[in-house]
Amino acid sequence: MAWARAVSIAVLPLAAGLLAVDATAVLLGLDGAAARWLVLSIAFALPPLVLGQAITGRFPAQAVGALLCCAGLATLAVGTNDTWMAAAQLHPGLPLSGLLVSLAQGSWMLLYLPWALMLLLFPAGRFGSRATRNLARGLCAVTAAFTVLAGLGPGPYASGFQQQHRAMAPVQGADIAAAALLPVFLVLLLASAYGLLERFRAADPATRTQIRWLAVAGAIVPAALLLCWAGYLMGGRQWPVLLGLAAMNLLIPAAIAVGILRSDLLDAGRVLVALLGLTVMCGLVMALTLLLLRWPGVGSPAAAVLSLVGVAAGTLFLAGLRPRILRAIGRIFHAEHERLMDALSMFQRQVLADAARPTDLEAVLRTATGDLSLRLGYATSGGSTYLDASGHRIEAGGGVPVDLAGRRIGVVLPSPGHRAVFNTHVTRALALPLEMGRQQLELATALAETDASRIRILLAAHHERKRLERDLHDGAQQRLVALGMALRLIQRQLPPREQALRGMLDESVAELGTAVAELRQIAHGIRPSALDEGLEVALRQLSGRSPTPVQLRIGDSLGMVPELVGATAYFVAAEAVHNAVKHAGARRITVRLGREGESVRLSVSDDGRGGATRTPGGGLAGLADRVGALGGSMNVRSPDGRGTVIEAVLPCA
Repeated sequence: MAWARAVSIAVLPLAAGLLAVDATAVLLGLDGAAARWLVLSIAFALPPLVLGQAITGRFPAQAVGALLCCAGLATLAVGTNDTWMAAAQLHPGLPLSGLLVSLAQGSWMLLYLPWALMLLLFPAGRFGSRATRNLARGLCAVTAAFTVLAGLGPGPYASGFQQQHRAMAPVQGADIAAAALLPVFLVLLLASAYGLLERFRAADPATRTQIRWLAVAGAIVPAALLLCWAGYLMGGRQWPVLLGLAAMNLLIPAAIAVGILRSDLLDAGRVLVALLGLTVMCGLVMALTLLLLRWPGVGSPAAAVLSLVGVAAGTLFLAGLRPRILRAIGRIFHAEHERLMDALSMFQRQVLADAARPTDLEAVLRTATGDLSLRLGYATSGGSTYLDASGHRIEAGGGVPVDLAGRRIGVVLPSPGHRAVFNTHVTRALALPLEMGRQQLELATALAETDASRIRILLAAHHERKRLERDLHDGAQQRLVALGMALRLIQRQLPPREQALRGMLDESVAELGTAVAELRQIAHGIRPSALDEGLEVALRQLSGRSPTPVQLRIGDSLGMVPELVGATAYFVAAEAVHNAVKHAGARRITVRLGREGESVRLSVSDDGRGGATRTPGGGLAGLADRVGALGGSMNVRSPDGRGTVIEAVLPCA
């Protein structure tokens, strides 16, 4: 059996013995104040006893559980000693140890010692270094020395009854030495808290969450002290003191138990920030109240009214500062949460300023949390699958869901140690930028599908043009040529006297020639066959057929051009040349073609009258759509009286 579990089990019979002593005192009779204190001491002792047993029952080697049991036993022992002394005061025949009476004068420090040791052991349950072990020894030594010196002090004990049972002879200077140990004890407590802070900074996120629970508990101690001071300032009232002790002895064990058994139950960081903020606010209000109460002349009715007004105004002012106070506390005790919230806020501003893309959110989360394996999934429209920023499907099992307006919009997949930082507050702040990224991803996917569809349609139309051109060339055109040759053969076989029929055949052959020429023109308009020999050859034929001189300039690095790109460039050039000849009255046309990186640039310029516009349904608009379907761009510059320049850039990749 582990030693921690053995200690927690050994505490049980000791606690039972103390409860038996309490029961005996109750049966003999107690006054009202002693009975109330007995009930409170038992109520204060039971939570650490029970929770300590629960911790060591689940983790037998966890020293924090054993220390909780010892804390409950110490509280019960102090209460039992006070109860027995109260019973002995009413019943003089009861046995009473003078040594316990003397040691009881400084036993109150035992109520703080377990929690001080907890700062050194939590959450691993062991001392992490020699410095922490020395601090523990110092705390125990100061507590023991103070208890002895308080009993040796030359001053009278708390009551005459305790004084007459004094077992330790007064020693001059013992009370001064005991008082000198108080700041030493405070320094040791501060050193223990600083050690906890250092462990927090060096810990992984899961351990940080556990340590925060002790910090939540530790935040109660200043509040308890403030309540105790308030009780003394109010003329020795006991209820603030009891309230502070209740907070310290009931809430601290609960927070420690949750930190070890269920650290993921709540967001410890937010609880800590809220409690510290409440403590700071209460302290400031109390300090303001005390300052105004001690103001000269406050006893008059007018001054009292002004003091109340001042307290109210100061409280309202501090309430306005509460968000900033919580923010400042959060930057210290909940740093990763505040860092993440700051990163999300800055990211939203960058997105609105067009300085970042919404789909960069995953990189922002990785940087803010330090979790390089973090993944972010965007819910699809159906909501059944999740995609990353690249559009690839990811598994979302075990992730932190993100909802907006009651609808699942995404999921965060942090590593196990970083999951705690994505609490409800963070996911609410994360919802809007994640939805923006999801919509951008859906829009990009839809646009990509549209572009792919346009390219498929354009490619299908190109193949259909190519098929029609071949069908006309190899089918109808060849048949008409063959028919014309057959008519000529028939004409040659006619007798000389059939001159009328010979003339009719001449007319028919001429009509067939005209039909063949028209079919060739139609086939060329659908797709010029010269494109089979390359774009450069097709453009040279185009320039050769133009009635207006066309200067053709082709770059040396043009190289091979994909078929669909070449066809598109040809039709742009053909439409531009046709417009320059027919509409612009140009006297000179220049066609430039060259390679720019992975793209082909085509430029057609003329010296015509200009004024060309891209109207819906017009030829230029159709060309622009065709160029855009390939992922390219087309620009038209046509000022009045200064000619026209049409430029098209077509990607070849």
